[in-house]
Amino acid sequence: MSMEIGFPALLGILLLPAVTCALAYAPIVTHFSRGLISPYAKADVRKRFSAALVDGLLAITVSFGYWTGNSPLYLAVGAGYLLLRDAIGGQSVGKLVFGLVVIDLLSGRAASVSGSARRNLLLLLPGANLVAVFLEARTIAVDPQGQRLGDRLAHTQVVEGAGARDLVKSFQDWLMSLGRGFGQSTGGRRRVPGRIDRAAFASIVVRPAGRR
Repeated sequence: MSMEIGFPALLGILLLPAVTCALAYAPIVTHFSRGLISPYAKADVRKRFSAALVDGLLAITVSFGYWTGNSPLYLAVGAGYLLLRDAIGGQSVGKLVFGLVVIDLLSGRAASVSGSARRNLLLLLPGANLVAVFLEARTIAVDPQGQRLGDRLAHTQVVEGAGARDLVKSFQDWLMSLGRGFGQSTGGRRRVPGRIDRAAFASIVVRPAGRR
């Protein structure tokens, strides 16, 4: 027995969380901003928006298989990526490309699995996420440290860090240093002729005929 949800019911399901999020967002942000101290500088806003765009396109591309292949697995993978995208070294694919890292302010280390889930959970709530995308973007732009509500809930902050370009450059430097070391090792094996004492050599090779 299939159960279909009509458009009015679907609109009500999405509209109520959206309105609730819009009304409660500002007071919650103000509440969680108290006592939240960060020693890190604000990351570049354009980099953050660009990284979010890359992550969003990646999640949409993966989730597109749900509509084409009618498989909920693709939808689950896309949602799981958005939720845990910052769990590996504090970097999602977008943050890796643009050199951004999510830092846990309590430990000073990269965000963990739980930290990534807390900071991204709001973006997965149906209805609320439609409003949260715009509210979170505005908070990132105006906040002195660029901490959106998700960062305040997880006590995290996005900072400048090593990105894909830095990793490529480090790999290139490693290859160059490896080549120089190999060249020095092979060059050191060459036998350099010693200096010959010409006077001693002449006395040995050219001898008077009477002394043979």
